[in-house]
Amino acid sequence: MFSRTLLFTGISSVLLTLSAMHQAQAGDSKTTQSAQAQVLATHPEDSEESIVELETIEVIGVDQRSQQTPEQSTLKGKALRLQQSDTLGKTLESELGVSNASFGPGVGIPVVRGLTGSRVRIMQNGIGSHDASTMSPDHAVAIEPLFAEEINIVRGPDTIRFGGGAIGGVVDVKDNRIPERVPENLVGGAVESRYDTNGDGTNSAFKLDLGKDWLAMRVGGFFRSRNDTQIPGTAIDAAAMQQQFGLTNIRNATGEIPNTDSESSGGSVGASWLGDTAMAGMSVSYVDNRYGIPKGSHGLDPSHIEGLEFLPDIEDLIGFEDILGPDALNPSIRIDMRQTRYDFKSEWYQPITGIERVGFRYGLVDYKHTEIEGGLPFTTFENKAGEGRFEIDHQFFESLTGTFGVQWIDRNFSALGVETFVPVTDQSSLGFYTTQELTLADWVFKAGLRTEQSWVDPEASFLKLRGSALPPTPLPDDLKYQAESAALSAKWNISDKAAVTLSLNRAKRSPDIQELLSLGPHLSTRTFDIGNVQLTNETANMADLGFDWKSDRVSVRGNGYYNWTDSFVYQRNTGFFYDIDNAKLLQKCVSAVECLPIYAYDQRNALFIGYESEVKTTLLTTGLGDLSVTLFSDFVRGQFVSGDKSDVPRMPPLRYGSELGFGNSVWNTALRYTRAEQQSRPGLNETNTDPYHLLTATADYQIKSVGSLEFWLFAKGSNLLNQEMRSSVSFLRNFAPDPGRSFVFGLRATF
Repeated sequence: MFSRTLLFTGISSVLLTLSAMHQAQAGDSKTTQSAQAQVLATHPEDSEESIVELETIEVIGVDQRSQQTPEQSTLKGKALRLQQSDTLGKTLESELGVSNASFGPGVGIPVVRGLTGSRVRIMQNGIGSHDASTMSPDHAVAIEPLFAEEINIVRGPDTIRFGGGAIGGVVDVKDNRIPERVPENLVGGAVESRYDTNGDGTNSAFKLDLGKDWLAMRVGGFFRSRNDTQIPGTAIDAAAMQQQFGLTNIRNATGEIPNTDSESSGGSVGASWLGDTAMAGMSVSYVDNRYGIPKGSHGLDPSHIEGLEFLPDIEDLIGFEDILGPDALNPSIRIDMRQTRYDFKSEWYQPITGIERVGFRYGLVDYKHTEIEGGLPFTTFENKAGEGRFEIDHQFFESLTGTFGVQWIDRNFSALGVETFVPVTDQSSLGFYTTQELTLADWVFKAGLRTEQSWVDPEASFLKLRGSALPPTPLPDDLKYQAESAALSAKWNISDKAAVTLSLNRAKRSPDIQELLSLGPHLSTRTFDIGNVQLTNETANMADLGFDWKSDRVSVRGNGYYNWTDSFVYQRNTGFFYDIDNAKLLQKCVSAVECLPIYAYDQRNALFIGYESEVKTTLLTTGLGDLSVTLFSDFVRGQFVSGDKSDVPRMPPLRYGSELGFGNSVWNTALRYTRAEQQSRPGLNETNTDPYHLLTATADYQIKSVGSLEFWLFAKGSNLLNQEMRSSVSFLRNFAPDPGRSFVFGLRATF
């Protein structure tokens, strides 16, 4: 499959580029000859000596799609660099409507408006990350935040371009590893290094830009390392353990979370041909991430495992304690994650009248991670995927612009070893979409349509639980889904400073592999998962009302949303248990250590209501700098609307706060306070989380040196009150709180 896809990618890119080159050469020649003929015809007395060479005038157009609405946000520049952290979720946790689903400091997955996993599309330069983060909350996102130059967060109707996996939102990390412009100097780049006092964390990265005339190249690399995370109290919430599992005899840790050290490295190289009317480029990147999982969430007893004859002297291995036994914090579970990625990009600008751009993107991803328990590999997850996108941007009329596109994904997933709860499966999808924008006076109307066909083809003909007397569950040859989505929005520009936007979106998502085909113990979440091949499409009906107002000194941005989701896929607590020792299903469990609660994937209608708001103002302007203040708040409530009307689990709490900033173009300081209220609606079989106060401070200073050499010094203090904070969106909140007080010091040099 991959050889055919790669061949198609190369042929398409080459043909597109050659056609653009030919068109550019022919167009330039014809234009020049026509212009010269017209000049000579008008002024025949003019000769070559009278021709005056004018200075080049650069015309910069505005991409209509870059005109953001209140439900969209972009993080870039100094603001991004100050927020950059070890994980993508940690980097974005201060953004409105975004939370961090941590699984220890090595894993941080963005939660957008209370949704994550298969509902939030995480992309790198417009192509999916294609890691295993949607399969389980203990799997890290294979994107390095240190490389990010811009992160776009998209919610609402604009997600229609990215398929059903973006039904809850899009997080697109842009690192420009495929250069889009020739650098100003023959050699340029940046080097950055930072140190975190919490866990003695070090982060270093570099990028090198090379280029001249029509060729550009970028080379980058990074290295990150940290020790165990320091916390103000104990790692395990003993009261929550007693409430949730009835356990009292737990060996705890104080002051740090054992087995949370990590080390990661990687790099990329990309090159582009950049012509006047077209470009083509490709890049190759590699990421190696090794991190520990906090104990208490993951672990095995050798007496619980069937079919381990391939492991020598299994009884003598250490680190196979009960999942929640007294030694639950013994550091023995590690994850070794590796990803190799190939990206291709080609664009052709204004090939004919009315066509603004023809674009082609393709990514080929080879992902693999091994879960190592007791020093030996137990389960290996592999995900090989290819994703392509072909788009045509048009402007047939001055007031009407839009895009026609096609997107396709081929994916082969496998999880082999002890924790094989999902069989080897092929998954593919093909989607056609269009988005159109019409501008009439003070109004901007947008519309979008998408149709998508997806296939899920398990290689196994049945599911059989290892070591169990339960009969096998037959599987269909393949599963097919058809999903149509539509979006409408109207933006009224009340004045040059204010606008109101109303968006309506009906989007469908087909079930993912783990939702359909799971069967077996899932020890990272401490559940026994059962998939459901009878699942149908999930349909989100969303309305979003936003307001945006900006003046010289004040800006206001806010939006409220209503999301009624038909057939919301979730994991239902069946009330039964799985006896690990005897591989049996039980109605009651005597010991929570020996049993796993059985969760079956099911569907119910659900309602999500929330808002995001922000007010910024400049209070005072002085000779030293400007004094500004920002007020912000966000909230989401998720509830099932049928049956017992219980709460959707792991929703973020109400947050609000303020930020005081003072500085100018050379230096800046800021003090930010966030209050998170108690989450008293944690969902079935979950525990409440306490409220907390989060205080952070930042400072940076820019030094201009000789020529283009610049230095940027920065510092950031997090959790200055050293509070114990347990995030309600985290599966591990009762085992691993957020880090305690930390200070980050860094230096960045650009040249």
